[in-house]
Amino acid sequence: MSENTENLLRHYDIESSVEYICSRGFQRVTLQFPDELLGEAVAVAAALESGIRAWHNKRGNELVEAGLTPRLPKLFVLADTTFSSCCVDEVAAAHADADCVLHYGHACLSPVSRIP
Repeated sequence: MSENTENLLRHYDIESSVEYICSRGFQRVTLQFPDELLGEAVAVAAALESGIRAWHNKRGNELVEAGLTPRLPKLFVLADTTFSSCCVDEVAAAHADADCVLHYGHACLSPVSRIP
């Protein structure tokens, strides 16, 4: 694995993100990036997809035991947020019918009402 890939995995906490998505059985996940990080969105999405496939290959039976259907989730990249890039864009996530938002970059920690 290249140093750039290792830095990306660590910086975006891909391992924890994969665990969060997979262990909860989310099926439609939005990735929200501020403008200054959009250039890394494809690499982050690819790393998440790879990690999710590996998780399902290794631990998919845990979902079955929990009564969940082990399907690979779809990832959507959000850009051009409705409000400020520091706020979770629940409107755009709702348009993607998302059941989870992963927010990257500075966050003002405004409360969300619909999506984890």
